[in-house]
Amino acid sequence: MKYIDRLLLSLFLLCLLQWPILGQVFPGDADNNGRVEHYDVLYTGYAFGEIGPSRLGESPDDAEAVISLLWEDIFPSGLNFAFADADGNGAVDFLDLLTISTNYGIEHGVVVASEFLEGVPGTDPAISFDRSAVPPIVTENSRLEIPLFLGTLDAPLTDVNGIAFTITYDAELIADLRLELEPDWLGRDSQLFILQGVPEASPVNQARLDVAMTRLGKQPAMAFGKIGTLSIIIEDDLIELLPDNVDQLPVAISVVGVGVIDGDFNTIPVVEDSIHLDVMNPAAISDVIDKDQNKLVKVFPNPTQSQVNIQSADLIQEVQLFMLNGQKLKTLTVPNKKDFIVPVQGLPAGPLLLKIIGVHSITTKKIWIQSP
Repeated sequence: MKYIDRLLLSLFLLCLLQWPILGQVFPGDADNNGRVEHYDVLYTGYAFGEIGPSRLGESPDDAEAVISLLWEDIFPSGLNFAFADADGNGAVDFLDLLTISTNYGIEHGVVVASEFLEGVPGTDPAISFDRSAVPPIVTENSRLEIPLFLGTLDAPLTDVNGIAFTITYDAELIADLRLELEPDWLGRDSQLFILQGVPEASPVNQARLDVAMTRLGKQPAMAFGKIGTLSIIIEDDLIELLPDNVDQLPVAISVVGVGVIDGDFNTIPVVEDSIHLDVMNPAAISDVIDKDQNKLVKVFPNPTQSQVNIQSADLIQEVQLFMLNGQKLKTLTVPNKKDFIVPVQGLPAGPLLLKIIGVHSITTKKIWIQSP
């Protein structure tokens, strides 16, 4: 009897020793890199709908749990699908995706940064800001809407299962930054999950926005066009932020750490992008515009009450009207003409900025609207 008891005890201890070998899951850390973050959405989304052995017993939502049995499927990196089962119920489902949101930003153990293949300019697809949407003047309290594109109709990403990236920016001069994603970019159905998060720990005056969008399961889709629109608000008081005798400061906004996976969970290289905004001291705006010596574009009459005539040496494609604080008032599409008339009835009286976008040039002119 004692022999049997010893044998059972030995088997029990052996099982305990074997469990950690299979791994420990921190709920939400689907890629097992030591941190719950947006990249985990790619793993959980890819494994969505898969089933496997459930974990023994219940465990807290924010504590590591031992993997009792491995699943049959693995990711190309060799990581087992069991790590995508955040709640341990034996199925990868919406609760596991929601656990990523709940535990977002929590670190445990040693953190290994996620890395993806960087794209080669001119060869690989590029994620890019629409620079034509940037107003000619950016100053205090300016509100900007800048579209973000990846892929074109002629050159789409043909086999995308998920995407994750980070937007970094200067938090000292930018009061608010948000990204409104376009769900249709990754398929025109409801089989999607989207996550956005702002990590608490960031360098001084630097902020970031983490973004992830995934298909549910292995069902890749063609992706191209506008992936989202970036909404930016500049701080409303720049006097204390701009150094003395400085008329403008550059502000960088970058898309980094772009991870795109295909239907086989292989990485699609993507070229990253950055845009620089020159945030101007309001007192210097008039001086900068008045120094415009561009003679290739004529605008008349100026001042005006009803309309502005534009004559350009370049073919005009688009005309935009802005307030001096960067607020866009009107956008007009021009069918590649060198002469164009812009109606200004109903616009506020006073100085406005006229941005003329040509095939080979972008010109800004200041015009004055007179009261009727």
